[in-house]
Amino acid sequence: MVEKHVLDNGVTLICESIEHVKSVTIGVWVKTQPPKDWEKHNGIGHFIEHLVFKGTKKRSAREIALAIDRIGGVLNAWTDQEATTFFVKVLDRHFDIGIDVISDLIISPRFEEGDLNKERNVVLDEILKDASDPYTAAVDEYLKDAWPGHPSGLSALGTPETISAIGRETVLEYYRANYVGSNMVVACCGRIDAELFRSVASEYFGKVPAGDASSQDHLADLGPPEYVAARALHNREFDHINLCLGVKGLPYNTPHRYEHAVLDTLLGSGVSSRLFQEIREKHGICYSIGTFSVRRRDAGLFAIHSATGQNNIKKLIDLIMEQLRKLAQKGVTLEETNNAKEQLKGSLMLALESTSARMLRLAREHIYFGKVFSLDEVCAGVDAVTKESVDELARTLLSQSKVGITVVGKVEGNVLDQLDLSI
Repeated sequence: MVEKHVLDNGVTLICESIEHVKSVTIGVWVKTQPPKDWEKHNGIGHFIEHLVFKGTKKRSAREIALAIDRIGGVLNAWTDQEATTFFVKVLDRHFDIGIDVISDLIISPRFEEGDLNKERNVVLDEILKDASDPYTAAVDEYLKDAWPGHPSGLSALGTPETISAIGRETVLEYYRANYVGSNMVVACCGRIDAELFRSVASEYFGKVPAGDASSQDHLADLGPPEYVAARALHNREFDHINLCLGVKGLPYNTPHRYEHAVLDTLLGSGVSSRLFQEIREKHGICYSIGTFSVRRRDAGLFAIHSATGQNNIKKLIDLIMEQLRKLAQKGVTLEETNNAKEQLKGSLMLALESTSARMLRLAREHIYFGKVFSLDEVCAGVDAVTKESVDELARTLLSQSKVGITVVGKVEGNVLDQLDLSI
């Protein structure tokens, strides 16, 4: 049973009680918009995610860490371009400590000048670490190439230049504009009485300001990004050449989400997928290959990632294009459609054994759909997918836009000019 309640300040509380577990996971999702000066201050949301852990009005950074570590809990956070998520997982008997700490982080950060300067160096190091990871670098470059001139195409981490330009007043302006009741969802899942959660969460999160129109003056509202089918080469000193190749995709709340999940699964998710079997197993020219989707509230990308050596890069791309043409022209089989549907339902069932996964599902569905779907509703949605509906979606995705490609690594010659990316 999932229960939902909206506080007077706009904060949404969602709770799912599960009696047979011993843990409770509490997640706080803060929906965010980019700052008005988004090119100069990209990464500010992720910077704030770090800064709240540096101390609050009643706890130091060490006291925050000790409060959760000493009870065997887990406290963490992450940021993307549309939200920052904080979560804490504790034993059910420590629910009171978990919700006290996570609410303290979000409601009472101190943002001291000295903390900004120290944590700025930590974030700069994280940016450098990601830049040295071939897969992350390839995906980041692909997003910039596919969605140029828009914050959706930028890494949530920011760049050394943007992070260095963010001062305390800018942090406070962004925090006050985004960390308001109407942007906040508090989801709880595990061994917890729903009425107790509502009572305690209302006491803590009822203190969040509702926000006002003036605070929105500091935020950008640019509309959806425009897709560009770029051909881009980024030379990096990596041992392998990484590539991302894809087309315009679907936004998160698409009505075709179940067909999309089936298509993604059978084309490039797992070792039985078309791409893995045809390209890695049959031709043996790459170690890993698979699909990935980038989905925002108002836009999406449907792409493939792989990596190989210099001598095989053109062959790899040709083989990928061969599979995409086959998909667009001949569609999928009934057998692989049914296999993908069973795989999806199995993965969902296994994920529901985790209170953390359940919490994420509760919050994400509320944010993007305005409701939480029951397990029966999700399974019914998957079961309703047909071979014909997957074929139609595949044709739509592969015909509505041209294929774009981003290649990252030490590439010799003009390999991009030799490619046939037509479907």
